[in-house]
Amino acid sequence: MLNYPVCMTMKSSLMNDSPLGIGSLCREAFRRNRIPAVILQGVAASILALYFWVPALRPAFEQIGSFKHSSGIWFAIGSTAIFGGVIPWGVMVFRGRIPLGQQTKHLLFFIGFWALQGAMVDQLYTLQTQWFGSGKDVKTLMYKVLTDQIPFNLIWATPNGVFLYGWKNSGFSWSRFWATHPLPVLFRKYALIQISSWIVWIPAVLMIYSLPPDLQIPLFNLVLCFFSLILTFVSRD
Repeated sequence: MLNYPVCMTMKSSLMNDSPLGIGSLCREAFRRNRIPAVILQGVAASILALYFWVPALRPAFEQIGSFKHSSGIWFAIGSTAIFGGVIPWGVMVFRGRIPLGQQTKHLLFFIGFWALQGAMVDQLYTLQTQWFGSGKDVKTLMYKVLTDQIPFNLIWATPNGVFLYGWKNSGFSWSRFWATHPLPVLFRKYALIQISSWIVWIPAVLMIYSLPPDLQIPLFNLVLCFFSLILTFVSRD
C-alpha cells in the first residue's frame, strides 16, 4: 500500500549519477526487500486466516471493526500515527538509530507524517468501497489493487515519501535536500522505491481488501508496523 519505509533501505551508492537501468533497479529492489516482503505477507496471511478460519476470534475482530466504524477517520489518523510512526520510532531510539538531540524532532515528524498518511489511506479505502463495492470477487479486488498501486502510489504515496523522508534524512533542510538530489538521483530513488513498493505491497493489499471495510485499516496498520520494524532491523542506512 504505502512505501515510505522503503526509503530507509536506500544506500548512497544507488543515489549517485552512474547509470542504473530499470532491470538493475528491479533486481536491487527485489534483493533488498525479499525478506521483509515474505515476512510481511506471512503476517497478513496469518491474520486473514485467523479471521476466516477461527470462529472463536471473530467477536474480537468485530469489536475492532465496530470501534473503527464509530471512530471514523480519527481511528485511521491515530492508529497509523502509532503503528507507522511511534512504535518504529521507539525501536529506532532503543537501537541508537536516531542521533541524540534529534529524537523529539524525528518523533514529531513520524507522528505528523503517518497521521496524514492514515487519513489519506482511510479516504482511499472509503472511496474504493463506494466505487467498487465491498465484494470479494476477483474483479472487485483487482480494481481496488490496481487503483491503490498505480494512481495512488504513483501520484501520491511515492512522491510523498521521496520528498518528505528525503527532507528528514537531509537534516530537515530543503536546501540540503535539493543540493544532494538532482533530477537523475530523484528519478532513480523514485523508481527504486516504487518498484520496491510493488514487490512488497501488492500481495499485502490484496489480502487487506479481502477483509470487510472496517477491518482494512487495522490490518494495514499491523502490516505497516511489522514492515517498519523489519526494515529497522535489517537495513544499515
